[in-house]
Amino acid sequence: MRNWPAVGLAVLVCSIPPALAQSPQNSSLPKITANDNRTPAGRLKNGVLELRLDLREGVWYPEDESGGHRNVYVFAEQGRPLQSPGPLIRVPQGTQVHARIRNMLPIAAKVYGFHQHPGDPNEAVSVAPGQSHDVRFTAGGPGTYMYWAATSDHSLDTRDGAETMLSGAFVVDSPGTKPDDRIFVLGLWSKGKIGAGEEIPSINGKSWPYDEHVTYKTGETIHWRVINPTASQHAMHLHGSYFSVDAVGDGDRYERYANDQRRKVVTEMIDEGGVFDMTWTPERAGNWLFHCHMVVHMSPPAALHPPATEPASYSPGHDHGAMMGGLVIGITVFPNPSSEPAPIAANATRKLQLVISENPERIPLYKLEVKDLAAPTPTPPASGTNPPPSLLGPPIVLTRGETTEIEVKNQTSQPTSIHWHGIELESYYDGVAGWTGTAQRTSPAIAPGGSFIARMTPPRAGTFIYHTHWHDASQILNGLYGPLIVLEPGQKYDPEQDQTFVFSIGKYAPFGFLLLINGNPQPDPITLNVGTRYRLRLINITDDLVDMRVRLTSNDAPVQWKVVAKDGADLPPAQLKTSTADMWLTVGETYDVEYQAAGPMLAKLEVWEVSSPTPAAIPLNFVASK
Repeated sequence: MRNWPAVGLAVLVCSIPPALAQSPQNSSLPKITANDNRTPAGRLKNGVLELRLDLREGVWYPEDESGGHRNVYVFAEQGRPLQSPGPLIRVPQGTQVHARIRNMLPIAAKVYGFHQHPGDPNEAVSVAPGQSHDVRFTAGGPGTYMYWAATSDHSLDTRDGAETMLSGAFVVDSPGTKPDDRIFVLGLWSKGKIGAGEEIPSINGKSWPYDEHVTYKTGETIHWRVINPTASQHAMHLHGSYFSVDAVGDGDRYERYANDQRRKVVTEMIDEGGVFDMTWTPERAGNWLFHCHMVVHMSPPAALHPPATEPASYSPGHDHGAMMGGLVIGITVFPNPSSEPAPIAANATRKLQLVISENPERIPLYKLEVKDLAAPTPTPPASGTNPPPSLLGPPIVLTRGETTEIEVKNQTSQPTSIHWHGIELESYYDGVAGWTGTAQRTSPAIAPGGSFIARMTPPRAGTFIYHTHWHDASQILNGLYGPLIVLEPGQKYDPEQDQTFVFSIGKYAPFGFLLLINGNPQPDPITLNVGTRYRLRLINITDDLVDMRVRLTSNDAPVQWKVVAKDGADLPPAQLKTSTADMWLTVGETYDVEYQAAGPMLAKLEVWEVSSPTPAAIPLNFVASK
């Protein structure tokens, strides 16, 4: 969640005084090292893990050691360097855990997670300053868990300042299995109210681009465990490939899905205190990303980068991790020599243009047009009849298996880049300037007056998004995005049965920043027919609305609908079922649902977020067909 309204990274950056960029350092405190969660802590022998942990204070450098830092509390093995996140606890099921926890902080602490799993999440060990506490328990069911601590009786989601980094991974393996995964612990140092105070995000103790960059080969099966001991939800998005969600948990309880219940996604929301396990297989070589889709969490932390240390404008010679920061993992995939070579790209059978220009009225800042170069040139509208620029780009409609070139023409005064969210394409065309592609051929920024041709052959039909991946929040808050619909060969886009709803945040004159549906805070009613099965395509491309909800109601009660696709991928038959029309839709997610009204009625599609004072809704009037 975040404080409302979001006014974008540019305002957040400008609001941080330079004095806050560097906390005073106590030179007597030890430095904290980043923990890559590869080496388990303690001594495991004859089915018993002997573990000695300290709670200590140290100096944390989320980037490099010449940059900003914070004095924080962390866990450490006794006699070893301090670590963020805390030392990895990893044992086989049935292991006897004998742990001594020593508190070397100046205040008392409560330590959670040192018990058999599943267990009571409220069970805690209280340790006074300078004291130790012994705990003994049997490691429970296999799964991904966490341990954490707080001072001053704070809960996980109310920790503040130094205590926000007191957490670590706890993994229980099935007997006889050999670990073949990676563990990524999300971090969020925060001071003050989440979304309104200072925040420094990290993964395994470092912020992009100073965190670990991982490498794989095409065709390799990859298993990850993602753990979120922070006070914020996150929307974790993978570029270039789908992943299956194999298991989920809340840090104390863990559920592993049956094979036919594992959803295939490109974006997954992880709750405060939540975990999920994922599997994916890269099919295309190049550089890719795994990151939180909240703009504030994938941008250089304002608390570390006040205006005085940031360049006035982008230039090709300057790069701060592709203008990103925070919760981002860089992935490089190399060709596998044993794999078949990639097929030679076919000539494009379709050519489009996405033209981005500036709006003279300045609200919104941009105007987007899509042109089909093979279609007849439309007759220009009569003078004075041009529709005003919208906080939503027009739909781009493609066909599965049809090679298409989209030329992005930047007629604005600012650089940009466009990401084809969810589309499986070659890395060079993915749209992250300065990162995607390869070391020899990296995706460029689209300079003012310049253009870039993105090439793709969509392998599946579904609902996707095109949006700016330029890390200036003013672009995503001014309509530089739109729906990207891929149809089956021979299928025509029929708005009579196919309704797309894009949810976003924008500056809507004269009211300021509002929650929008298809570019409007109060869209006009839509008339639909009784007895017609409609496909409703739902898209969240807000800046930071990670906990947005969508529901379809009649007489103020949710109706029943059927979810048929997630992130552009059709759900398998075992997951198709009718459900209550009330669901989470995190930023960067798309869902396709089907709904058919049995009789005339007035329905309402509503979207809201807890911290938003102004929900948005669009009336749907179902009438008997003539």
